[in-house]
This record gives sequence, C-alpha cells and structure tokens, in this order.
Amino acid sequence: MATELKFCGMRREADILAANACLPDYIGFVFAAGARRAVSPETARKLRGALDSRIRVVGVFVDQSPEEIAEIAAQVPLDCIQLHGNESEESLERVRALTGKPVWRAFQVTGNEVLARAEESRADLLLFDSGKGSGKTFAWEWLRDFSRPYMLAGGLDIENVGEAIKTFSPRGVDVSSALETDGKKDPEKMRAFAEAVCRADSETER
Repeated sequence: MATELKFCGMRREADILAANACLPDYIGFVFAAGARRAVSPETARKLRGALDSRIRVVGVFVDQSPEEIAEIAAQVPLDCIQLHGNESEESLERVRALTGKPVWRAFQVTGNEVLARAEESRADLLLFDSGKGSGKTFAWEWLRDFSRPYMLAGGLDIENVGEAIKTFSPRGVDVSSALETDGKKDPEKMRAFAEAVCRADSETER
C-alpha cells in the first residue's frame, strides 16, 4: 500500500497548480485564526475550484467550535476535518455528526502518555506532530510499537522522509515547511518531496 501524501498550508493559486502537477492524496487549508498559513473560507473555496478533483481537501482547525467547523466544511467544501488543538473527544464526535466527514486528530508527541491517549481517541485517523506547524521532528522511536494507522508530521523533509517511511510505515506523511522557500510553497521542493515518498515506497515492502 502506497504511503499517502498531504501537502499542508496551501494559500495561493500557484500552490494549487504545483500540487496538481504532483498529485498528492491530500492538500490542507489552515483555518486557525492567527496562524501564518491561515486562509479564509472564501479563499479556500476559490482555490479548491482550481484543484485537481483527484486530490482530497483537509481543513485544519484549532480549538474552534463544531458549528464554525461545519459551516466552513460546507462552504469550501472539505473532504476531511483535522483537529489540531485541545478539542475534547465529545467535540470531535460533534464535528463528525455535523459534517458527515472523517475527523483526524493531531497529537503533539512528547512521550508514551500521549500515545496512550491517542490509542483511545475516537478519531478516524491520527496525526502525530511535534507541535502546531513547528517544522521540527520528535523522537520517532516512540512510534515503533504503535498499532493504529497514523499520519506522520513535524520536521519531515526530502532528506529524512524516506527513512521515516522505511522504518515506521506510517499510513501517510504530512508536510508544509519543507515545501517552502522564503515562506512560500516552492514547486520544485514539492516535486522532489513527492518523488522521495514514491522512491521510499518502491524500496519498502509494506
């Protein structure tokens, strides 16, 4: 099974056109107020109109109400919801009920106690990160015996993504900072990252 790929933090039409050329499984729009890569629902809707229909759209939210999330999910529209704050499991289920979409839950991995909570989460998919778009890695060794499927994020780049895939076989990888030059998505870095993921898959028995 191929490793799923998500390009996050899309903000410009040029980002979308570059993604169309690479065909990741997902792109992500950030809707958290104050985040550097945040976009408005109106901008996301416009950008989605230029996106290849084979690419699914994930909305990233941080401690926003289920009602606000559902409104944005319908407006854009979104295929998946990613919760990247301190949302409760009850809030997660409320979001799923209101949107009818899969809900991902991000965890900032600081030790085994976080992984124990992740195991019990009712999320459709887990995402493990070192922070909220920090661009830094965490101790991946903590994931060696983790049993549920997950997306790996945080500090992935062209140089280390192959090692991560070969060693831990995540369901997918999520990248943003490593795709940028001077704070903007770089089509060449996007292409090279996608190729690194494909190369690792071809060299790995899954």
